[in-house]
Amino acid sequence: MVRDVIPGGLTITAAVIVMALMLGLFTTSEFVTARGIDYLEHGKQLQRHLAVLEGHAGNPWQYRVLAPYLISPVMGILERLHIPNHIAASFILFRVIQDTFILLLSFAYYRKLGLPSSGALIGMALLAWAMSYSHYDSDLEFNLFFDIIFYLLAGLCILQRRFTWVVPITLLAALNRETSGLIPVLLLAVSMFALEKEARRRATTVSLAAFFTYAVVFVGLRLLYGRQELLLPYGHHPGLDLLQYNLFRAVTWRQLIATLSIIPVIAVVGYKRWTLQLRAFFWAIVPIWFIVHAFGSVMAEARLFLVPQAMVFIPGALLSMYTVRYEMPAL
Repeated sequence: MVRDVIPGGLTITAAVIVMALMLGLFTTSEFVTARGIDYLEHGKQLQRHLAVLEGHAGNPWQYRVLAPYLISPVMGILERLHIPNHIAASFILFRVIQDTFILLLSFAYYRKLGLPSSGALIGMALLAWAMSYSHYDSDLEFNLFFDIIFYLLAGLCILQRRFTWVVPITLLAALNRETSGLIPVLLLAVSMFALEKEARRRATTVSLAAFFTYAVVFVGLRLLYGRQELLLPYGHHPGLDLLQYNLFRAVTWRQLIATLSIIPVIAVVGYKRWTLQLRAFFWAIVPIWFIVHAFGSVMAEARLFLVPQAMVFIPGALLSMYTVRYEMPAL
């Protein structure tokens, strides 16, 4: 990281930490405001948390176990400290930490992709914008925000050529959410399109190990908890039924625009200016992510698209604009 200095002698590192914490508090507050303390303390947030711990949360919630088991000790600590509304306080504290960590990781990831510190800071702000507008029909969604963390961690490790870290990241991510199955694909795509022969062999081997790890956890969770009732969003079945529901609701497009803005359009227009690694990440994530969620989820819940937004679209848009800026002749 470049040791930039801003007025007053504050290093860019300190500025990034302060900015990440401030934005993390803001993005969390938007979710809390949308639902209220009572929803967290007594409503569905707590009910779903307890249902996962008790083993009857339904499919797919029951198989997303990482966050509930990490939050429970936090609740115990705050209860012993006699913190008022300790359940809601635990949920809020956990999300603030998650959001702050996401924003710190995004800065490091954008810098590693070649953006200057100013561009990476703008990327943090754009990601915070997307996060803050993604609370439509949502609780605090710990597993989804963990998903962003694990994808950014994996991307950063791949860019740093620390390939072996992808395996433990995949292990934790698979305990968190089934959408983590594309993390090994990130490494495989980079190995195919952006690595020399010797590094390609090592990366391919690690990606296969990560695939195996994901499969073991995915199957193991379903064997451990047994078959769960499939939870249908608003009564709509996955497939053409959900696709039609998504495409013909005005709220779908309103929420996608509110969350993603025009960032994906700017990014795709500037595709030729992306790094090889970012192009590989695009093809590993974006097409299948949008197809699967169009047929299998409610697209108005635009937070579902924060992974491609953080991983691909924001850095892609910024690389495009910064490249254009640097290529322009001096006036």
